[in-house]
Amino acid sequence: MADPSPSVASAGPAPAELDFEAFQRIYGPIRPLSPLEAFELFRGAPFLWWVAGGWSTELGPALRRIHEDLEIAVPRDAVDALRAWLHEYHLWDTHGGGLRFLAPDSVVPDDHEQLWMRRDGASPWLLDLMLTPVIGDRWHYKRDLRVSRPMDEVIRFAPDSVPYQRPEVTLLYKARRRAEKDEADFEAVIPWLPAADRAWLRDAIALTEPPDHPWVTRLD
Repeated sequence: MADPSPSVASAGPAPAELDFEAFQRIYGPIRPLSPLEAFELFRGAPFLWWVAGGWSTELGPALRRIHEDLEIAVPRDAVDALRAWLHEYHLWDTHGGGLRFLAPDSVVPDDHEQLWMRRDGASPWLLDLMLTPVIGDRWHYKRDLRVSRPMDEVIRFAPDSVPYQRPEVTLLYKARRRAEKDEADFEAVIPWLPAADRAWLRDAIALTEPPDHPWVTRLD
């Protein structure tokens, strides 16, 4: 009999290695919430949350590109409160190429950083939940804790009151992979960045990425 544990290990490509269509064929459809829908979902939540990822690089009056998912960042130490708030949904822990259903009594290991959310097994994926190091009132870059910033310099509020990650912080995350959409986001964002934010991003990339990273000279 097969192992009944509700998990998917490395039997095939890891989710992060798949394109959008291939992911859906294996793991099911994605129908992400909009930022405004996430705002309604988390209205009154007893923890900090904010929109991260590609959506946070949308700075103009019109939507610049299609976003295949919605990433919501939450302080890592708020994971229990997050799970309680989303008790009507199914949460899955994705780590190291594996995917594991989070039963109510299961534990999220301290080094795991991402959860996926959907209503149930017959429903589409709605959110990526990014567990983010926040210590006191400071955000820390998960790949290098030497890079940190006060939370009021990490979150900006749109006119509709939705909290968004500041675009230079998002670009730091995107600097490592530099997929086609990451390059497009960089090109779109840098004309909007004030000099101080460009300098912060340049210094953070120079500290955490190889010395020949092409974005560094673009930010001088």
